[in-house]
Amino acid sequence: MDGEAQHSREREEGHDEPMAAILDAIAVGYMVTKGTRIIDINRNLCRTLGFSRDELLELEMPWPFTPPQSLELSRAITERLSRDALDSDAAPSDPIEVPLMRKDGSRFVGELTIAPARDADGAILGWVSTIRDVSRRHDYEVELERLATHDPLTGLANRRLFEERLDQEMAGAIRHSRSLAVAILDLDHFKSVNDRFGHPAGDDALRESSARLERILRKGDLLARVGGEEFAWILPDAHSHGAWAAVERARHAISDTSFEAAGDLTISIGVALRGDLQDGAQLYEHADESLYRAKREGRDRSIMWRSL
Repeated sequence: MDGEAQHSREREEGHDEPMAAILDAIAVGYMVTKGTRIIDINRNLCRTLGFSRDELLELEMPWPFTPPQSLELSRAITERLSRDALDSDAAPSDPIEVPLMRKDGSRFVGELTIAPARDADGAILGWVSTIRDVSRRHDYEVELERLATHDPLTGLANRRLFEERLDQEMAGAIRHSRSLAVAILDLDHFKSVNDRFGHPAGDDALRESSARLERILRKGDLLARVGGEEFAWILPDAHSHGAWAAVERARHAISDTSFEAAGDLTISIGVALRGDLQDGAQLYEHADESLYRAKREGRDRSIMWRSL
């Protein structure tokens, strides 16, 4: 039996054929439920989910297109939208994104709307839902959000995210009387890398430097690229010995092994501890001062900030 004949057979008595044709022409997935039972579904939603109409009609929740780990979330979302829709004077609920699963087990993000179908007296006959696969849009929005807070070359946090996180960590350190360290790291003589080997080699060296530094981070640390060849590092709960050991590991991660595209590189590091400081920007400034001392004193070294 071909697809059209099968679909005609599936439209059993009790369904209005012109209305069925209209529903199948709708560009989004469409489903009607009564309570938690599916009583109608259009061809587009079947295609999106990978199930036939026969496989979905009359099913009660949990439906097979809801991932097991998302059952409670999907149920709560559906119940909330249903409650909102009960108020006949309320504006339609905004679409909401839910995790869904195709018959083959692949996952996607669905945009769900739900509204009551009422008879002439206003009594609810069932619930009309639309489901649209918005995975591409969702992925695009996630990527835009990531680019707003991360450096596109290295994938590290950018200055904006670093400053937000530093404010958060400083507030937490003050509130709970915890230690906090910030380190500023700058690749030495990096301009000569671009001049000698070209900017593509310089970009490769930056990416490799970022990867080497990320490998020595502790859980909870944040490393950001805050300038051309400059990095900033937040080390929560780091005391003087721990912070010093960490930045020395970072220095050796750069200097101990040659770079394929750029040869031997070194890095200078300034690090500062919170002590009794109350301001994240001031902590950053102290680390920056220490970095410039490291540069002045010969580079390829770490210097801890000390008040004069």
